[in-house]
Amino acid sequence: AGLHQRAPLLALALMMALFGLGGIPPTIGFSGKLFIFVAAMQKGYLALVIIAMINVVISLYYYLLVLKAAYLDAPAAPAAPIDLNFSHRLVALSMIVLIVGVGFYPAPLLDWVQAAVLRLP
Repeated sequence: AGLHQRAPLLALALMMALFGLGGIPPTIGFSGKLFIFVAAMQKGYLALVIIAMINVVISLYYYLLVLKAAYLDAPAAPAAPIDLNFSHRLVALSMIVLIVGVGFYPAPLLDWVQAAVLRLP
């Protein structure tokens, strides 16, 4: 509770990661879910896609509870700020940039994955 006051960068990284898990645009999670749902629809799995979409909506509720705790709830006891060293900040910023950047432009990652799949025996 109150993570945004103790470590704003970590709270932002948590928010972006949860948005990615929930498939909120413009994160990589949205791109991934879109590709999976489109592929399933093309194969005729409409019922499976509907069930998956219902599950996505249910999961969003739980992700938002975590964000509510991080941004809106006050901690039960006063807590000291979390000091991040340079490497921790760099990793958090890199993950935020990757989550959003690949969400906007997933083509290089898709090309890399397709090349890797072609090499499988």
